[in-house]
Amino acid sequence: MSSKRLMVIGLDGSGKSTLADLVEGGESNHAHREDCYYRERCFEVPGRYIENHWMHSIIIMLAQNQASSMLMLLDGSTCESFYSSGYARAFTCPCLGVLTKAPADADARTKGIAKLEAAGCTEILCVSTETGEGVGELLDWVAARM
Repeated sequence: MSSKRLMVIGLDGSGKSTLADLVEGGESNHAHREDCYYRERCFEVPGRYIENHWMHSIIIMLAQNQASSMLMLLDGSTCESFYSSGYARAFTCPCLGVLTKAPADADARTKGIAKLEAAGCTEILCVSTETGEGVGELLDWVAARM
């Protein structure tokens, strides 16, 4: 296994820990944190780093030094985004845009995908851990890059 991990970024409540649990193959009971949470195969970047644009360069640095690939999450239930235009293109590692809590409503889904595209994601996957949609594809994407 590489010394680099999968980096998971997104706002608080977007599903970072849920997806990290899938990648790790087990649950973590960690409390809300203000610093990165490192696990065996991945690490989660706090939502506050996304909310504060001056922290975006810190996320880029973390990716360059510690990430083999990254998941850029957008909560499909709110579609709230603080990602800068084209932000995903600042990373040198592979980046997958993930619309979490994938809404069944086509308009909401289209809105979320459009926000990830505006953030520079060229690969996008809709995932719902409730229905299982996209979970297998997500794990396959991660496995191919670790």
